[in-house]
Amino acid sequence: MTGTFAVVAGGGTAGHLHPGIAVARALIGLGKQRESIYFLSSDRAIDNKLITEANFDFIQLKGEGIQRNSAFSVLKTLGLLFKSTISACVFIKRSKPKVILSLGGYASLPGSIAGLITRTPVVLHEQNVAPGRANKLISKWAKKSAVSYPETELPRSVLTGNPVRKEIASLQTYDRQMHREGLGIPDGNKMVLVTGGSLGSLKINTSIIAALDILDLDVDLTIYHVVGSRDWEEIELPAGHEKIDYRAVEYEDRMPMVLNSADLVISRSGGSITAEISVVGVPSILVPLPSAPGDHQTKNAESLVREQAAILLPDGECSGERIAEEITSIISGKKKLHGVSGDSSGTRNKKAAETIAALMIEESK
Repeated sequence: MTGTFAVVAGGGTAGHLHPGIAVARALIGLGKQRESIYFLSSDRAIDNKLITEANFDFIQLKGEGIQRNSAFSVLKTLGLLFKSTISACVFIKRSKPKVILSLGGYASLPGSIAGLITRTPVVLHEQNVAPGRANKLISKWAKKSAVSYPETELPRSVLTGNPVRKEIASLQTYDRQMHREGLGIPDGNKMVLVTGGSLGSLKINTSIIAALDILDLDVDLTIYHVVGSRDWEEIELPAGHEKIDYRAVEYEDRMPMVLNSADLVISRSGGSITAEISVVGVPSILVPLPSAPGDHQTKNAESLVREQAAILLPDGECSGERIAEEITSIISGKKKLHGVSGDSSGTRNKKAAETIAALMIEESK
């Protein structure tokens, strides 16, 4: 395991992993060997799936977040964190990386603490406007804090943007028709992509289903509904619809193609999806998760609202009637939104993986 250049610490969700994989690929583009890059991830199935598909070596660490108002959960989490940190320290001492990239979230803590103990430089990346608790802690010893938004306040911050997958960053407008044909979207249809992430969002899922019988537009509509694994077996999905081309899938591996085909996206406003929306340049209706730490999803959404690229729909107001109203107003042109591709945030996010990779190389010297 000699010759290790970087360890990427973090995971637990696709939203945390995709930026790390994008940076790892950018390091290869800057001359680093694939075999010199390792991941320290969580033990969730999504980590195994995505890192394996990306063809990087990884070690999974056990851990879980703290459940509020549960003393047992706090003790269990701290115990798992201690064990994972010991495992991470053993790995870091053995592999001797030149630099560690922390992706934020619980799964990043063991690797970052191991970096502090072994005096290995740590570069953290914060996806959201409001930093999470893990990154606030890690920033105290990180050499640099790569941030996605100019408003983010962390020590030694560098504005880099939020890395997106190569498959997103390389999308071209002229591929749109080909992608729509690949998905079987009828010519002339307006397409609305609905997603709540890999797990899904019950509020968004039930609201879009309720909206199907309310929507009444002069144009033909395709609703492409990525339900997510959590709700796929739990909610009753319509088999189809007599007026709307409605399609429901549990999980979508072709998200770059789907995003490039969409005329409108309805989504939560986590760091990864808002970055991808900004790069593709598609208008959106964003429904922030109200329980997100520091209300960071609302702040993410507000950044796209300021660029006139999104409508912020509070979770408490998300209903079938309101979703139908907003879709109608945007698709009909009554509310004017534009994408942000080519503007500051879209351009910054498109180049973020290379920017962070260069920062890691600089800090490794």
